Amino acid sequence: SNDILGAGRSLIKEVRKRIFDRTGIKNAMLATTHAHSTPETTGITRLLDVPNADKWLDVLIDQIVTSVELACNDMAEMSLKAGIGEAKGIAKNRRKGNISLDEQRAKGYIDEAVGILLCESSDKSDVLINFSTHPVTVQVQPLVSADYPGVATKLVEDVIKVCRNCAFLQGAAGDINPVRDDTRDFKDVELYGMILGGEAIKIISQLQATNVEPMKPILCAISKVIELPSRDLPDPEPFRQARLNALKEADSAKDDETRSRALKTAGYNQETLKRIERGTDPILAEIQVFRIGDVAIVGIPGEMFVGLGLQIKRESPAPYTFISETTNDWIGYIPTVGTYAEGGYEVHPGPWSMTNEAGGQMIVETAVELVRKLWK
Repeated sequence: SNDILGAGRSLIKEVRKRIFDRTGIKNAMLATTHAHSTPETTGITRLLDVPNADKWLDVLIDQIVTSVELACNDMAEMSLKAGIGEAKGIAKNRRKGNISLDEQRAKGYIDEAVGILLCESSDKSDVLINFSTHPVTVQVQPLVSADYPGVATKLVEDVIKVCRNCAFLQGAAGDINPVRDDTRDFKDVELYGMILGGEAIKIISQLQATNVEPMKPILCAISKVIELPSRDLPDPEPFRQARLNALKEADSAKDDETRSRALKTAGYNQETLKRIERGTDPILAEIQVFRIGDVAIVGIPGEMFVGLGLQIKRESPAPYTFISETTNDWIGYIPTVGTYAEGGYEVHPGPWSMTNEAGGQMIVETAVELVRKLWK
C-alpha cells in the first residue's frame, strides 16, 4: 500500500517486473491510499512534464520494490487473525446529483466497517486496516500529507508496542467524503485518524486478549483483465467554445478572484476535451483477489462507488472481504446504476469518467467470481 493518488498500468507493469526480478514473486498487488495531498500519479495530468519527475518516479518505484525485498528477507512464522469494527463520525456520502444526501444515507450508501488483518508472533505483529473514505481533507495546498490514513496507521504502530508495520487499504469510496469535506485543516486529519486508529486498536486488542483461533494459513491469488464499455461522449464543440470564452474572460478580468474563476472554468473544459479526444475504445480493467486465511482482498482499479463495494461484500463467500480501490491501475470513477441520470461531478465527461454504468456491474460480477474460485 502506497501513499499516492493512484497508479497507471505502465507504473504497475514496471513495479511488478522489478519485484519479480529481485524476489521471484509473481503475484504483486499495488494498492494506493488515494490521498489527494500526494503526488499526482494517475495520469489526469502529465507528471513527466514536471521537471525531474522522471527521476522521482524511478526513486518511487525503487522504494516500493525495495520494501517488498526487505519484507521477503525478514519472513517469519506468524499467525493470522481478522476482525471487523465500526468507525462512526468520519464518512458521508458526497453525491450532489438530483437527489439529496439524506436520501443517499437512508439507502445505506455509506460503509463504516473497519476491517483488520492481524499477523502476529510472540514478539512482533503487522496490521492491515481497511476503511472507505476519500482522503481529501487537506487537498489542493502546497504540502504533502498522508491524510487520515497516515495518522491512523502511525497511531496503531505507536500504541501496539510490538507492531512493526501498519498499512492501509482504501475501501470503496468513490462517492464517500469525510464529514467536513476538504477543510484543509490538519486538525480534521488528526481527528479522523484518531477515530479510525482508535477503532483499529480496539479490534487488535480484542483479537489479542481473547481466545480467537488463528485462521488457516492459506495464501493464494487470482486475477482477470476484462474490457469495460466506454461511457457516451458529447459533441466537443460547445466545450471548445466555453474554454475560449473563459480564457478571454480571464484575460480581461479586473480582479484575481474573477481571473481565478475563469481559469478554473477553462481548465474544466480542457479536461472534458481531453476525455473526448481519448474516444470510446474499451477500457481494460484488472481485478485481482488475494486470499489470506479467511480474508479476501479485492483489488479494484478505480474509484468504486460504495454501493458496488457493499454488493461485493454481500455476495462474497469469504468470511472477511476487504475492497481495495485505486489498486493496480486508475480508470476513474466506477459508478452505480442510475448515477448518470442523477448527474454530478463524478459522471461529468472528464478524464475521471471512463466507463458507463454497465462497467461497474461487470467489475462486481468479476470480483465475486474470482473470490468464489478461491473459496471452492
